[in-house]
Amino acid sequence: MQTDLDLLILGGGCAGLSLALRLAEAPGRCRRVAVIEARPDYANDRSWCFWRLGPHRFEPLVTQSWSRIAVRSASRVVVADCAQTPYQLLEAGNFYTHARHVLANSDTVRLSLGVSVNGPPVAVAHGWRVETSAGALTAAQVIDTRPPSVPRHGDSTLWQSFFGQELVCERPVFDAACVELMDFTEVVSGAVAFTYVLPLAPDRALVETTLFDPHPRGPSDLAQHHRRAVRRLCGDAPTRMLRSEAGMLPMGMAHDPGALGRGHLRAGLMSGAARPATGYAFQRIQRWADACGEALRHGKTPRGHHTDPLLTRIMDRLFLDVLRSQPERGAELFVRLFGGTDMRRIVRFLSDRGTLLDRAAIVASLPAGLFLRQLLRSARRDLAEA
Repeated sequence: MQTDLDLLILGGGCAGLSLALRLAEAPGRCRRVAVIEARPDYANDRSWCFWRLGPHRFEPLVTQSWSRIAVRSASRVVVADCAQTPYQLLEAGNFYTHARHVLANSDTVRLSLGVSVNGPPVAVAHGWRVETSAGALTAAQVIDTRPPSVPRHGDSTLWQSFFGQELVCERPVFDAACVELMDFTEVVSGAVAFTYVLPLAPDRALVETTLFDPHPRGPSDLAQHHRRAVRRLCGDAPTRMLRSEAGMLPMGMAHDPGALGRGHLRAGLMSGAARPATGYAFQRIQRWADACGEALRHGKTPRGHHTDPLLTRIMDRLFLDVLRSQPERGAELFVRLFGGTDMRRIVRFLSDRGTLLDRAAIVASLPAGLFLRQLLRSARRDLAEA
């Protein structure tokens, strides 16, 4: 029995659309593809940032680039030059518009908005059957990019929860040439808290309040901290909100829900796309889409997200354990990292291009005693749980 589709992609967010774009450009043997997305329409609800390591396919969609970033605590400010690898902003609205245009003109990939999935995929002869609000679909292969569950305490070592607003201030208060990557002026008990500012003009910026916390936090949890951050930045000058965004990114998922069987794959933020120690995901999703699209167009099974090298996993886990057990040290650690390490090494490490020397330089910038003590505590914990 032939299936309706070669591939069904559940979820038309960043991961689902990125893969769909590859298959629209070069389908190969994967010529009947559908993407279903529950949202009836897209909104400019995310800001994806990354360091430009070289030319990339989304260059025309980039909203802004910066050559300097700042990290500040109550006692120290570090301003770093990143002109060789500019920090770039790609707004989700531009990405969605581009993807919809490409897919609308594709003979092989169909995007359906406002269609929800009514239950888990069920294995059938030659593939999978998925019940949706628009009827049942069968596909030889299914890639599910939706979150497998609602974010909960215990599902991740930490959650990176954020709430942001794009604001226009009645007077120029922002340095348009410098991103405030982490401003630790705001202190929150039991969490690492900072303000993130993407200046779009001297009087306009995306201002985000971010927490690294074992508990996922929604916009209402962050609203008071955010109001204080805006007041600190803009003073008594009136502001006008253009849009808002919020989310929760996993930092070290505790459990991998795994695939349901052959021909089924999970992908996306909650399934390996986000770098545990940073939450950065956009570039990782693009590398996954390249590799997965290449496999599919050659008739192979879809590929999951790349597993980080062992040393990276060890470093990320140890760093997250330190932040979880001693969040009050967060500001100090990040200021030491950016103040004591060549920016080129930091960029390569955060972009998954770090060399052994880059890792060594990052380790050398941080307090050895703190991490050794945490390593021993973590080892004892792992032994007790074994």
